[in-house]
Amino acid sequence: MKLFRRLSPGSLVAIALAFVPSVRAQVIITNGGFEAGFSGWTHADQLGSNGSFFIQSGATSPVSGTPVPPPPGGTQAAMSDSQGPGTHVLYQNFVVPSFPVPAARLRFDTFIGNHANAFFVPSPATLDFSTPVLNQQARVDIMSTAADPFSVAAADVLMNAFQTVPGNPLVSGYNNVDVDLSALFAANMGNTLRLRFAEVDNVFGFQFGVDNVVMAVPEPSSMVLCSITGLLAWRRYKRRRAAD
Repeated sequence: MKLFRRLSPGSLVAIALAFVPSVRAQVIITNGGFEAGFSGWTHADQLGSNGSFFIQSGATSPVSGTPVPPPPGGTQAAMSDSQGPGTHVLYQNFVVPSFPVPAARLRFDTFIGNHANAFFVPSPATLDFSTPVLNQQARVDIMSTAADPFSVAAADVLMNAFQTVPGNPLVSGYNNVDVDLSALFAANMGNTLRLRFAEVDNVFGFQFGVDNVVMAVPEPSSMVLCSITGLLAWRRYKRRRAAD
């Protein structure tokens, strides 16, 4: 710290730029654009379900041939599709950095194609399509890896990042979703967690498209630059206070 006090602001900026040519992000999720198919991902279907998650390309859904928007990034996306009721999940485990990070974000694009007349979210919450209660929804969660992939129990779901609810537009997207994960990462440093996309339909057809999944934090070198920038701002503030 004494060394920084002796250096001029210009010297501190020069040092930062010499070691950090640009602010970069450490990407945590792999193959978020699905250009390598389902590499890095696991998809599963509740027993008895019709359909699954498939790789989407072009402007028709993978099974039913329903018109859908083409993938917004690259040539492929992931999309649930079926010709009957079912529950489908797509997930990837990831490791939270073991050091504090100033920010963490999850971004993804979603297409919602609900062919029922509404969304239905039962209470208590469930992803079970075989229940007699109407269940027509999509959701995105951060979960414990010890949980059943189809669980929505409060002890298993650490954060709900997205969910369709009654009153939402029945067809929308691909739309971008941007979620702040900073508090979740701070509470789970070094832990392995799970990002899950889930869709259930027992009313009528439903396509849930996913693309451009990015989970990122600043790289350690970028955090050094941010720290130096903050130090410069603090020095300028102190000088102004002293001049007043």
